Amino acid sequence: MRRLFIVSIALGALALAGCESGDSLPTRIRERFEPVQPKIRVFDADQRTVFDAAQVAMRRIDFQVSRARAVEGVVSGHSGLRSGESFGTAQQFSLEVHLQSVEPGKTEVSVVLREQEESSSFAGATDIPVREHGLYDAFFGQLEQVLREKNPTAAEPAK
Repeated sequence: MRRLFIVSIALGALALAGCESGDSLPTRIRERFEPVQPKIRVFDADQRTVFDAAQVAMRRIDFQVSRARAVEGVVSGHSGLRSGESFGTAQQFSLEVHLQSVEPGKTEVSVVLREQEESSSFAGATDIPVREHGLYDAFFGQLEQVLREKNPTAAEPAK
């Protein structure tokens, strides 16, 4: 009982010390447990045009389209398997793209990138949403390019 009391006092002291050291620790903890928010951009094109362009853009960044449903406004794809940094590991990325018409001629595109990693030392694979990665910019850049190719008068994505 006495040991439990000492441990709880020590944990309380650590919690108070963390509050005085700055706001970065609570922010990092909060970010770790908050769900990853999708990256969102709005494009000047109807949903069907953006849907078709999203599939082309995905292929251009070397992703294979695994699911495409125009009615639902969903395009999913995955990268090829890559060897991990250590022996016996493999890594793969997947993209989940959701499309929604926000007004006539404008489509909102939201994207979440996930990383899967499997190793021989761990039973099963991880599936972790990624907050920041160059693949977001690569996908949106290719999507913008494909839309420009389909409609040369189309400019940048709508703000």
